[in-house]
Amino acid sequence: MTAASEFFVNLPLRYIYTNPDYLDIFIERRIQPELGLDCLGGECLDRKWLEGIRRRLDEAGLSCTVHLPFLDLKPGSLNRAIRGATIEIMTSALDIARMFSPQRMVMHPSLTSWLEPDLFEKTFFYCCETVIRISDHWPGHPPICLENTHELSPAPLVRIVEHIDRENVGICFDLGHWFSFSKGSINKDFDRWFDAFAPYIRHIHLHDNDGDRDAHLALGQGKMDWKHIINRINELSPRPTMTLEPHNRKDFETSMEYFKTKILPALTQK
Repeated sequence: MTAASEFFVNLPLRYIYTNPDYLDIFIERRIQPELGLDCLGGECLDRKWLEGIRRRLDEAGLSCTVHLPFLDLKPGSLNRAIRGATIEIMTSALDIARMFSPQRMVMHPSLTSWLEPDLFEKTFFYCCETVIRISDHWPGHPPICLENTHELSPAPLVRIVEHIDRENVGICFDLGHWFSFSKGSINKDFDRWFDAFAPYIRHIHLHDNDGDRDAHLALGQGKMDWKHIINRINELSPRPTMTLEPHNRKDFETSMEYFKTKILPALTQK
């Protein structure tokens, strides 16, 4: 697959740290990575190692996006210490992201939708404050794309983006999360979510599932209606960047083939 400026495949830094062959595969096949910055070992502490990855991508002429940390983090936490730790980890991650000049930066706002209304309002405003603090850490940063996860409606994420009201803070529409976590497989409400998100979509995550869980299946191996999804994506102008999110080597190959033969040709037919 030839590298194109708007298409990426997920590649957590911890994968490269434990198996350097992953980076070799991406470079040899000219696949642009979405670098995951949830660092569970020493990979984010070794600046020389990080600079080596950046240099190899630069030499190969490959761009990237980054996925900011999300494990154990809560931007809108009602606990001040947890919010503080989230800001500290996120701003450190932005310093790493800056090394790679990413096209997009994906972030989980991780809203707790089931909270009673008064507590949800608090966590909503705390989340907005946290995103603003993170955004201020890198003036002029590339778009931060807030990703839907467990929300049962598109409204809270849209509300965050509209409240922050910055050109470089938008939405990452994760299609697999909508289909599973948000019960899209049951509600059949893709158009409702798409229409709500459309003005703010800067990035899209593509992976499949059967609706029962966030399985990150290869594209075409679940029950998602990709023909309809791609038809709607074609309505967006400019077209958002996109990342495939397979979680194992077999699904990686299957997703790449499905994307190349089914999705990419449909996306190019305007």
